[in-house]
Amino acid sequence: MIIAANPPIDLPLENLNADQKWKVFQFLWKDVVDGHQSEIEPPAWHEEVLQERMEKIESGKAVWHDLDQAFDDLRKELA
Repeated sequence: MIIAANPPIDLPLENLNADQKWKVFQFLWKDVVDGHQSEIEPPAWHEEVLQERMEKIESGKAVWHDLDQAFDDLRKELA
């Protein structure tokens, strides 16, 4: 992957294995959250989705799932 910059930045992400990609992702996420959060504007659709979710919670129609169970279910679907 080449990122447009001056000079261009070549990140060979396609050559990394899943574990290495996960570590890069975690590093970038922490860096963004810790140091650049105020510079990033959420996408326009985000507010609408959050409002819909709040309405479900307030009306009692929200369905809550155990996170570990949700991941197990996803893994089963992908297997």
